[in-house]
Amino acid sequence: MGKKRLRKTLTSRGQRRSIVNGVKEVRADRTPLQKAVNKLAAWKKGLNPWVTVPGPAKNMAWVRKRANEVYGDPRSTANIYRGKSSDE
Repeated sequence: MGKKRLRKTLTSRGQRRSIVNGVKEVRADRTPLQKAVNKLAAWKKGLNPWVTVPGPAKNMAWVRKRANEVYGDPRSTANIYRGKSSDE
């Protein structure tokens, strides 16, 4: 049988780049400390970035978790990672 030419939805052929030139270099220039600070700042804004934490078992060296699972809810006042606001 021959290959179907028309489909219900368009399927990508993967012919073009998915990122702009220079993005990989910019990402590679960031230090792990800068990445951690950026993730913590995003979490404080109310976003929920992925963070890498040590795994619970010996065979799981590192595990990716959502920031709310690791740090808690950024809106709670009892959170130790929350910065001091002007109304406190």
